[in-house]
Amino acid sequence: MKRTLLLLACLVTLAACGSDSSLPNPTGEGAVRMVNTISGSPDVRFLIEEILVAIGGVPVAPAAYKESTAPALYDDFSYTFNFEIALPGEATLTRVASRTLQVEKDRQHVFVLSGDVLNPDIAVWDWDIRTFNESDTVLEARFSHGGATLGDIDVYLDPVGTVLGANPPAATLSFGDVSGPLDYEAGDYVLAVTVAGDVNTVLFTARETSLLAQVAHLITVFDGDANNTGPAAVRSMRADGTAVVFRDVSDPPKVRFIHSSFETEALDVYDDEQLTNLVVADVPFLGATADLDTDADGETFYFTPAGSTAQVLFEQSIAAFTPGSFSDVYVAGSASSQIAPRIIPDRAPHSTSTKLSIFSGSVNYSFFDVYIVERGAEVTDESFPILTRVGFATLSSIVELLAGSYDLYLTENGNRTVISPALPVDLTNGSIVDLIAVDTVDPAVIEAVDISRP
Repeated sequence: MKRTLLLLACLVTLAACGSDSSLPNPTGEGAVRMVNTISGSPDVRFLIEEILVAIGGVPVAPAAYKESTAPALYDDFSYTFNFEIALPGEATLTRVASRTLQVEKDRQHVFVLSGDVLNPDIAVWDWDIRTFNESDTVLEARFSHGGATLGDIDVYLDPVGTVLGANPPAATLSFGDVSGPLDYEAGDYVLAVTVAGDVNTVLFTARETSLLAQVAHLITVFDGDANNTGPAAVRSMRADGTAVVFRDVSDPPKVRFIHSSFETEALDVYDDEQLTNLVVADVPFLGATADLDTDADGETFYFTPAGSTAQVLFEQSIAAFTPGSFSDVYVAGSASSQIAPRIIPDRAPHSTSTKLSIFSGSVNYSFFDVYIVERGAEVTDESFPILTRVGFATLSSIVELLAGSYDLYLTENGNRTVISPALPVDLTNGSIVDLIAVDTVDPAVIEAVDISRP
């Protein structure tokens, strides 16, 4: 399968390889994958020699923090595996690590990245690839610890209804450990993580999860990041390449309200039609609330003028909130027609850049572009937008930027006609910049406002 790959690797590295007929014959294949346990890491690309690791000719996607690449099969030869990231302002990718490994027949090799993303530590976990018979009613689970700040942990995987601690933990792990294989009958389970030896200090409790027979799981516990409501996050990469995200029900999901409708007065928000349960009071134009507990089963929110229940200005139904996650609800629209879309934010910073995005609450401009220039400079014919065609009531994509002091401008979509005052922005690596674009008293002018969390 990988003789072509081996030839390509030889050419790229200028190695003295012979003809295809003189290459050694493989005795079989082994699987390789990568797990990224570096909190604050940008996406990491996984290469075998000088090309991306691939499955069926399709390159595997780069792995962000808390992600694993799917297992890919390669002939049992020795290869150099490389790891690369993209840095803002750099035209080429940055290679941060390399590791040579002999792929073994019928074995799985898991590269585990930890430490500093610019100079990561790389461990390799190895085990036999699990095969199942058609009649098997069990699944296989291995448990691993990728949470550098969590200390030693106990991991439980018990049938639904089991009292936590009634059974011994499935694994007790230190950072960097991986357990041996355990077989479970297919069924509904609850996964929990506690401080080692202390069943009362719960770090994570997943909602009920159905686990299927004849599937091999690598279940990894990570440090929670800014996208998680709790201290831990848990994911599995199944041997078939399917990712499973366990959802934390230890804490209710959180919601934040952001007011970007220029024509709409300050608002109160209720979550019942009778307007008896006040969620948050007096959200002003350009205001952003704290993160508030909400119902995982979904909510209908009712928006009234601040301090008054005489009328409901509008209501917004929102489907079930994901346990363990955050949501942003933006109020947008005109005085006579408001909406409140729910958007799942990406709050997890990257240590190598600033992440910036902008939500459009502007009714007067259907679309706009975004430019960043050096502090005190202007948008010129040589300037290029960092974001284009940002539409009403939508959140832009996230752009990663170099640290520095800049001015940010909004322009008409498709040209460099400036339609906003300059917004000074000071960008530092590891920060998140959340902006909203709003209308002003001048219908030809909109304004960018920083609503970043402290």
